[in-house]
Amino acid sequence: MHVWSKPCVGATIKTLFNKYMLKPKTQCLNCKASARCRDTAVSWVFLFIGVIATISVRVVNLVLSFGLFWPKFFWYLGVAGFFLYFLYKFRQDKILRQELEKYQIHNKISINQDLDANDREFLRTMLCSLRSNKDAINYFFIFSSSAIVMILAVYQDFIKK
Repeated sequence: MHVWSKPCVGATIKTLFNKYMLKPKTQCLNCKASARCRDTAVSWVFLFIGVIATISVRVVNLVLSFGLFWPKFFWYLGVAGFFLYFLYKFRQDKILRQELEKYQIHNKISINQDLDANDREFLRTMLCSLRSNKDAINYFFIFSSSAIVMILAVYQDFIKK
């Protein structure tokens, strides 16, 4: 049996970021997989790398007027960051695919076969990992930095002239 509780949310200023990206976390209090539900420091490091890469690639066009060094610097930083970030994401997805193949959950559900304790534990762990806000944070930075840079680029290229 799982016991879920929401942390107490004090009186805080609600920003778009807080409202849409950092929803109150629900924590599994009575779950063997609870240690796996927590985001690891490594996953946060790779999120940070992804955010830096996202911003770096979007800044390239804005720094073209500052010489060749800065556009190249931000382009290489962004591409290298994306390389590392997506290498990490690929590895994580590969592990998940291997586990799905190992447990044959899709086949068991398709034929209405009962799930054993290991299957249920795997599903709990997988569902718990999907509760992470890291992807939403990453999407927020991709969307917002793209919008900001697009506005600045239109201003720089067409209005400022």
